[in-house]
Amino acid sequence: MSGTTPPDQGKLSWPWPFSRADLTAGLRRHLGDLSVRVTDLQPVTMTHRLPAIGHIRGMLVEYQGESGPGTFRLVVKEPRGTTRTGLAGAGRREVGVYQSLAPQLPVATPVLVAASPAGDWLLLEALRPAREASAWRKKDYLRAIDALAGIHDRFWGLAEDLNAYPWLSRPLTADFEVHVTAAVQAIERVVFQGQPEALSGSPARMDALARLTAQAEQVVEPLRRQPSTLLHGDYWPGNIVVLDDGSQKVFDWQLTAIGPGVLDVLVFATKSAWWFDSPPLQEEEIVVRYREVLARGIGHTWTAKEWSELWDHALMWRFLQEWIDLLAASPSSLLEVNVERLEQVWLGPVMRAIKRRLG
Repeated sequence: MSGTTPPDQGKLSWPWPFSRADLTAGLRRHLGDLSVRVTDLQPVTMTHRLPAIGHIRGMLVEYQGESGPGTFRLVVKEPRGTTRTGLAGAGRREVGVYQSLAPQLPVATPVLVAASPAGDWLLLEALRPAREASAWRKKDYLRAIDALAGIHDRFWGLAEDLNAYPWLSRPLTADFEVHVTAAVQAIERVVFQGQPEALSGSPARMDALARLTAQAEQVVEPLRRQPSTLLHGDYWPGNIVVLDDGSQKVFDWQLTAIGPGVLDVLVFATKSAWWFDSPPLQEEEIVVRYREVLARGIGHTWTAKEWSELWDHALMWRFLQEWIDLLAASPSSLLEVNVERLEQVWLGPVMRAIKRRLG
């Protein structure tokens, strides 16, 4: 033995977060071939992706097995830290979904080939979309909404059962104070920095944000009264792959949580409106389809007044939970480019909801 460092252990020659042994063991399990050995692997440029939490790379693996040589395309995913200080790591949640909940889901997910137990890295099958998310057709939206209602139907009212998975986020209960504290600190940064101008330049809006955090319990109270289900947490076309046969696979389960289904519907509608100029389904159509499917399935319905209240409170909560912090951390140049869309999708609707529901 020469005493040299094996190729997969040298930091300069092995640019991956996993070892060759991790990759080999994962491929053997997935392919059902214990003779598989990795002969080469190369980074691959990923052309089909939208912003996600963490570092994502493509990889082409060449291997030799009992049936001969083969290749396998993988996505290497390295979630970054936690979504909030004090919460379970985003990667731990995603690994938990693929390893524990995927068999129970009424939707297809990518194959998890290997992963760190803590979720520091994941190796997932690479999927080739038949259409980019921005080019989705109406039928793709309808199928995705039907699938979302199916997820919620499957786990409707099963919050106690889902408590068996401690890595799931619980934004309205156990994790509530973490999110409110982060929002309060973000507002302080907005005041100190004087950015973004759309908030700091408006005393009325800053007062509204202060009320939003001070009355956070009132914001979430109608949401807590709703039956809880399994939430994807970031369900929108950018996290769903449409395959050649029209079927779909859902990925990026890093924000998966327990809570009322309206939160997932809100994310689907607002993110579609934020990222795409003219999505084939507008917010009202998305909501109508979801409510119809859920009514036909589990039989749960809301009156127009009840849904309107829920939507306003979901809108306020998601803004408090995610967007205040995001706006405080975003460069002013980026916000200036998106000021019109920010006003249309978030600021305007949220401020109107605060006026209606919090006086």
